[in-house]
Amino acid sequence: MTAPRLNPILREARDYPFAKLVEIRRAREAAGKRVLDFSMGDPREPTPLFLREAMKSAVPEVSSYPTVRGSTALRRAIAGYAQRRFDVALDPERHVLPLNGTKEGIFTSHLALLDPASSKRSVVTFEPAYPVYAEGARYSGGVHEPQMLTHAGGWRPDAQRIDPALLDRAALVWLNYPHNPTGAECDAETYAQWRALARKHDFVLASDECYVDLAFGAPPPSALVAGDGPEWKNVLAFHSCSKRSSMTGYRSGFVAGDPDLIAALARFRPAVGVATPDFVQAMATAAWSDDAHVKEVVATYRRRRDLFLGLFRRKGWRHDGGAATFYLWWRVPEGFGDAAKLSEKLLERDVLVTPGSWLGKGGEQHVRLALVANEADCREAVARLEDLEP
Repeated sequence: MTAPRLNPILREARDYPFAKLVEIRRAREAAGKRVLDFSMGDPREPTPLFLREAMKSAVPEVSSYPTVRGSTALRRAIAGYAQRRFDVALDPERHVLPLNGTKEGIFTSHLALLDPASSKRSVVTFEPAYPVYAEGARYSGGVHEPQMLTHAGGWRPDAQRIDPALLDRAALVWLNYPHNPTGAECDAETYAQWRALARKHDFVLASDECYVDLAFGAPPPSALVAGDGPEWKNVLAFHSCSKRSSMTGYRSGFVAGDPDLIAALARFRPAVGVATPDFVQAMATAAWSDDAHVKEVVATYRRRRDLFLGLFRRKGWRHDGGAATFYLWWRVPEGFGDAAKLSEKLLERDVLVTPGSWLGKGGEQHVRLALVANEADCREAVARLEDLEP
């Protein structure tokens, strides 16, 4: 029997990293182990009650197709959030589009914003990085051109040292701050440099800001700034309810910025069928309208972070990342080899983390520890690692 014709990408021998982690956990659990999972950035905190109630009260008796532009109430709530958080005035009609979470929006945006027949089809990312940028580039016919970040550079891309020829052939350049996996933050000057490059070389500067409200110091900035409005030429910012509101399973986020690009995405998205259900929109409207619950979420992660950083101090281990996100970027201690070997050592104690090497170049000597387990499990993990030696 003839094998079905598949996209050649699917025939490549490679696994999506986080799907592989799920398989590892399930295999250990099937063997009767109690795995403490710090691998995926999937919050296991209860979603705030007022958000669940907002969703339940919006479930209709008669179901109808939602629209990709979403409700006016949701777009206004998003604009209100942007005004409070960044002092940025978004027009709900021109600058905002709901998404089914940032992962969906990031992946599918490549299909709308990239011409696979053009010589200008490179997608520039900075590794180590969340894999979805590279996947979006590959499936859309783009050319993925990853650049490596370093600890010495603060895990930020140096706009002064980037190859101009690379930017000339770029369709999209992805920034992600606060940074997954390192927790590093970006400053206003760096964003300004990259906005200038986007306009000079005519590429889309796409800023994944889904962790921007999970910070333990000063609130991080956005790539969108008031002085660039109302056009925000060539700049898009992607945001999510998943982390700030513990809503990963509800799949809700938004993209905002350049009104011409927003209009292009609005034309594209009906073909994909990714409109957010109305009752999830109602939930997201409540989430973007409230900041108090976010402070409680941050306080929860701060307690967990302090537990592990205390362990690191006692053991002489290093967190090489920044003061944001719910990730710790753990430098492989001397004697443990590399990220893969340390991850295997931790798995012997049924503590599951993500090897930094799975997240691209530059991660070979780090593991990513996601502080998503509850506080009791965090304390147990710390106890399991107190006597960890090479």
